[in-house]
Formats: sequence, C-alpha cells, structure tokens
Amino acid sequence: MLQNQVIAEIKQIPPDRLIDVYQLIHTFRLGLLHEQQNQPKTNLYPLRGTKIDYKNPTEPVASDDWEVLA
Repeated sequence: MLQNQVIAEIKQIPPDRLIDVYQLIHTFRLGLLHEQQNQPKTNLYPLRGTKIDYKNPTEPVASDDWEVLA
C-alpha cells in the first residue's frame, strides 16, 4: 500500500529534518482542504459542454401566431 511506502520513507529521514517533512505534508493537506471547500456546491451550468442538435433549423417558428403573414 502506498501509505506504508510513505511511512517507510519517512522513517529513513533523520530526526532533525522531520520538521521539514511535517511542514510540507501539513501545508499540502491544508491546500487540499482549501480546494475542497472552494468547489462549487452545485453546477450552475449543467448543460455546458453538451452537444447541440438542431432539427429543421430553417423552419419558421410559430408562423400561425403572426397575423401579418396570414
């Protein structure tokens, strides 16, 4: 497991340098937490990126509603 490999690597670090490793891991973890908290809760644009398919794009729309055309 990757977590065991990380721990094994940390055990190889001299004790006087562990503070540097701790600060690195702590800062990284806080960055991940900040990213999670700042993600939008809902998708404001749910159709963004979806395919648009036009059927009969040149057909008149609601032509019966226009008295001038009748």
